[in-house]
Amino acid sequence: MSWKDLQDQWRHTAVTPLTTSVVQDTLHRAQRTRRQILWRDSAETIAALALVPIVFGWLRDAVHAHIWLTEASATLLLAWLFYVPWRLWRARRLLPRNDPGLPLQRYLELQKQAMLAQARMLEQVVWWYIAPCMLGIAGVTVGRHGLTRDVFIYLAVVLALCVVIERLNKRTAKHKLRRRAADIEATCRELAALETTYETTRFSGENHDKS
Repeated sequence: MSWKDLQDQWRHTAVTPLTTSVVQDTLHRAQRTRRQILWRDSAETIAALALVPIVFGWLRDAVHAHIWLTEASATLLLAWLFYVPWRLWRARRLLPRNDPGLPLQRYLELQKQAMLAQARMLEQVVWWYIAPCMLGIAGVTVGRHGLTRDVFIYLAVVLALCVVIERLNKRTAKHKLRRRAADIEATCRELAALETTYETTRFSGENHDKS
């Protein structure tokens, strides 16, 4: 079922008559958010899988050279490269699909929960994304090249990049995802109020007809 079909389905089957603009705006935002998340997750997954052969080569060379620090760090990086796509998928699977049997109110609630899950994931990015990546890179670099001045400079640059990534993710979580969740909550309240008004008006009309 297309988004256009779903839009018509919601508009015609809702308990409260919904305007076209309300349904269009809801679906447009949901569709845009889904595309952005899918694009981000796809890029992250492709990048992670592309790095697997490289990190595996580091691990193989370290095993042959008996460099335990590089072995442990490369193993950590390999585990991290497989964990990242899984972690992204775990949050992404909460996004509701365009199910024609799903009421709009329920769809919005699922969308809100998905936005909050995405926000929490980005707010915790330092623990599941940045920390294992930084530790792995630092261990591999020191194991392969030792504690040299160039290594310290390189790791300082990587650390600075990690700080930027952490701040950007937290900014996205706060100003985009949590704000989107708040907007959805406001829309749910508006629809609930509209439904209450509609039911009250209909009940009053029925009583007037009976009298």
